[in-house]
Amino acid sequence: KKATPDKVEEYADTIHRLCGELIDEIDAQRILLRAETGELTLKTERIGSLQVLQETIAVYSRHPAGQDRILRLDDKTADVTLVSDKTLLTRVLCNMVKNALEACRAHETVTVGCTASDGVARFWVHNSGVMSREVQLQVFHRSFSTKGRGRGLGTYSIKLLTERYLKGSVSFVSTAKTGTIFTVYCPLPPKP
Repeated sequence: KKATPDKVEEYADTIHRLCGELIDEIDAQRILLRAETGELTLKTERIGSLQVLQETIAVYSRHPAGQDRILRLDDKTADVTLVSDKTLLTRVLCNMVKNALEACRAHETVTVGCTASDGVARFWVHNSGVMSREVQLQVFHRSFSTKGRGRGLGTYSIKLLTERYLKGSVSFVSTAKTGTIFTVYCPLPPKP
């Protein structure tokens, strides 16, 4: 049976998407390996917080993890300039967003934002889910995952890349009242 032109286009789109996801996963593994061995070199540049968040949202609005979920930018998001490695910061933010989307049910919302004060940019990702105490105690451990074997590098890499390379810090809160909020703190350049 011969595929219709619509089916051929659908198959091509699926192959293209899957290839993109595979390349992204390979890049993530390569970055993580270099980070763990101390071989990762930074390429710092001036980055706008709003732009990097908008780019992250654009990636995950088309990603399977975002299917049937709402991903939105907080209306009060600050647009500040950082001097950082854009690739690593984007990797950290993408891991935060992907984890939040995967923790949601269909039609739930993940909100991302940034605030700035006291020389620090605070990037955050919120979802309404709550992690158990057991999960909270292990969340940053390498290879710990609630999603099955072969997973568990997302939050580990968030912490490793942020603290060792971006000179920042990571925290989270997960309660019935707040939902789950992962936060990455990045230093802002000193004011002239």
